[in-house]
Amino acid sequence: MNRKNQINQKITALYCRLSLEDSRENESMSISNQKLMLRDYAEKNAMFQYEYYVDDGYTGRNFNRPSFQRMIADIEAGKVGCVITKDLSRLGRNYIEAGSYIEIFFPKHNVRYIAVTDGVDSLTRQEMDITPFKNILNDMYSRDISKKVLAGRMTRSRQGKFCGGQPPLGLMRDPDEKGHLITDPETAPVIRRIFELALDGWGCMRIAKQLMDDKVPITRVKANTECDVNYYSWGSARISHILRNPFYKGAHLVCRTHQKGIRSNTYDIIPREDWEMIENCHEAIVTPAEWEQVQEIIDRRPTIMKGNACPFYNLFHGIIYCATCGKSMQVRYEKVGRTGKNRFTGKEREPIDKAYYICQTYNRLGKNACTSHKIEARDLYNLVLKDIQDLAAMALKDADVFYQRLSSRMERRYMADASEMKKECDRLEARNQEIDSMFMSLYTDKAKGILTEQRFLKLTATLEQEQDANRKRIQDLMLVMRRTDEQESDVRTFMQEIRKYAAIQELDEAVLNRLISKILVGEVRKVDGQKCQEVKIVYNFVGEIPILGDSD
Repeated sequence: MNRKNQINQKITALYCRLSLEDSRENESMSISNQKLMLRDYAEKNAMFQYEYYVDDGYTGRNFNRPSFQRMIADIEAGKVGCVITKDLSRLGRNYIEAGSYIEIFFPKHNVRYIAVTDGVDSLTRQEMDITPFKNILNDMYSRDISKKVLAGRMTRSRQGKFCGGQPPLGLMRDPDEKGHLITDPETAPVIRRIFELALDGWGCMRIAKQLMDDKVPITRVKANTECDVNYYSWGSARISHILRNPFYKGAHLVCRTHQKGIRSNTYDIIPREDWEMIENCHEAIVTPAEWEQVQEIIDRRPTIMKGNACPFYNLFHGIIYCATCGKSMQVRYEKVGRTGKNRFTGKEREPIDKAYYICQTYNRLGKNACTSHKIEARDLYNLVLKDIQDLAAMALKDADVFYQRLSSRMERRYMADASEMKKECDRLEARNQEIDSMFMSLYTDKAKGILTEQRFLKLTATLEQEQDANRKRIQDLMLVMRRTDEQESDVRTFMQEIRKYAAIQELDEAVLNRLISKILVGEVRKVDGQKCQEVKIVYNFVGEIPILGDSD
């Protein structure tokens, strides 16, 4: 039996493929047109036992397509004797893999391959010599299309348009505007609650456990049964991802990852500090100030220390620092077995009475690096509690006077800082203008032959680095100076917060994280024979607040 008769006993695979890019480019590439062309060709050539294999909406850059893989399985099972496509690009646009199928796989399984419009027929070897070159051209076309599609998507993304798949939990697509997001009334309260708990100082695992206990679903999609454990399977990683997501403050994140190559399915994760964000793109679930505050809380949360266990829970973790070296203060406990009574209450000492804080640098490197800055946990607790009570009482007693004095003090502090920042901006701008002149001088020296090409490139590269650094510093300074416009709002926000705690009698994590940015503990000094230690409390929104006397 000859080869042609063997083929006639098998089916002919009419393979059709259309990607989204192809459908936009050309109507003649449609699946229906491909089917019609392949059927006519098969019947004219007496191939009446045929079957369609169709992949609609699949790229030609890879071969992991359902119908293509089904066709390959049928070939390996000996069911297919011939494969026909409209052209070489319908088989695939990856020239390496396409060539592997045409030159190796099909011949190995005695399968004839025909690309109708390209005139390729493996049985007669017609046009086979230039087939690899056509595959390369198809691959180049695919790369070009991919670049154009990516560029278009990035352009829309940089305009603040959402181009992803499923919007983040709490948000949904705006039915009236493509690429715009609106809050989801069903799930936005869940996101709001997560941020509220984080603002109260709750860790990610603690938040996740609470949501699971309350049977809060993790998705918009209803579960088939309330017993489905995955429907409520919150985890610390998911909570962390939500708290770090800038979409919830109304910003648009351009992209989180970067694909290494067109054919590669591997991606580089873009570091958070390099994220490109477009602000004020859609309705926020939390305010930008709240989002930034949560980021600070997460960043300052310390790692759990092993050993030296004590029942005292470290309320001040992540907010207490050494005023000298800037490192965080570490909590330490007295040795087990030591007894005594609280010097304030006369009662048996509680765990907090056995705890104290010392400088991390001193603890690790000794007194030559920094001093201990030791402060008793009870003393710190009482000092912070009293300061909050005093400020809350002042805010309630005469809100207008408190507001005016606080605003006035902040304005004076800002004006002093702004003056120095303005001088620095002017100096950096003058330096950049000087560098521009130096560029012209160096170019002239190079043109005259005074400078070699290598020396010229080295000098200009150094100057460009300095100029870029100066531009970045200027941008940072400008952002800080624009804070004056938000000053009034910051003061009012702080007053609203502090007045909530007028009747406070004890501290907890929620109070500390809502009100305080950090606490700076100074070195213990002797003044007139008495030990003194300065402790600065830096509040959220308004910074450090010294005693507001009549002179303010």
